[in-house]
Amino acid sequence: MPISGEWFTPTGLNFNAIHVRAKTEWVHLALSDGNGIVGQGEITSTQLARDVAPVVARLANNLRGRRLTDDTDVITFNNLSVEQLEEDQNLATAVSGLRCAVADALSQLLQVPMVDYLRELYDHEGKADRRVQLYSNINRSMLPDDNGAVDRSPDSFAEMAQRAMEDWFTTAKCAPFDEARAPFSKTGLPREAEMGLDRIRAAKAIIGLDRKLLVDCHSRFDLESALALEPELRQAGAGWFEEPVDPIKFPDDLREIRNKAELPIAGAELGYGVGLFTKLMEDDVLDIVMPDVKFCGGPVEAYLIGRELEARWEGSVSMHCPSGPLSLLASAHATAAFGNKIPLEHAVYEVEWRHEVLEPFENVSKGFLELPDEPGLGARVDPVAIAFRGRQWTE
Repeated sequence: MPISGEWFTPTGLNFNAIHVRAKTEWVHLALSDGNGIVGQGEITSTQLARDVAPVVARLANNLRGRRLTDDTDVITFNNLSVEQLEEDQNLATAVSGLRCAVADALSQLLQVPMVDYLRELYDHEGKADRRVQLYSNINRSMLPDDNGAVDRSPDSFAEMAQRAMEDWFTTAKCAPFDEARAPFSKTGLPREAEMGLDRIRAAKAIIGLDRKLLVDCHSRFDLESALALEPELRQAGAGWFEEPVDPIKFPDDLREIRNKAELPIAGAELGYGVGLFTKLMEDDVLDIVMPDVKFCGGPVEAYLIGRELEARWEGSVSMHCPSGPLSLLASAHATAAFGNKIPLEHAVYEVEWRHEVLEPFENVSKGFLELPDEPGLGARVDPVAIAFRGRQWTE
């Protein structure tokens, strides 16, 4: 049900993109009405490198001039099914961005920050913490930049881990297995994983025993190689084993890995909807699910995933967020609303000017993000940043 009978009637749609480095750019949409309300969402699709904007434009055409009272109206007015959204990543990304924009607009109309909107929408008692703890994903800072390849030696991983610890992060994450891709030529531990293990050992030596190093495998392994890798990760000091195989495509394999592993198994960053994440937990596929606000359905759906799963499996939800500051902000509202047990992912040191993309600036200090007090998401993509570092267009 809508809160206080408010509605949002979009009439305009615009897009913008901020160039980050090499092939990476943060892509956003903005839905506007005739009264100065603008709702925003991020539709960066780093995993697929596909253009989601045309899909957004097609869906948004069916929202123009309508009274939207809930972010799920994006689905209703486009006659979409959950099955379609679970199966089509491009569609899920477009819907997630639009749902975020609608929720942003509705909470602005109510003059409340989104974190409060989410809790009020579902009668969540109490007041949410405005400081959201983050963990540092150091991987994207070592991907190619505009000048080409960047050093990804074990020493470089150690240096980035050192920088994160000096900035007060208590947990770091890396994706070290560049050379590995199943199938492999021999059984057991693949030779191609050795450099990745060296990178982990170097980073863990800096991080120490009292702080965590999470390891993301980007689905580069298969059942046999993942089972051989897991004890090596434990010995190297990894804190979790993220996506050795794709949990949505190969749930049976990942269930077997989970049953035999001692490390927590995390993943499902490309999943959509509370139903899919609940099933992954009920079927014992994962210990920790990782909904991404850009793909899972937006901040309202992310909040529902966190609220419902944490009530049944405490410490089971860790928001995935390796993208831009608008995604981090939306994710932080959702995470704060359901009361996070695991810190929120933050891609650190990708560019030094990241905080300047939003107005007001992104406020990260000593490993925490401070949520703004303004209504809705509380910040916008700064037109100056777009003019200086990006582009804008309409579809």
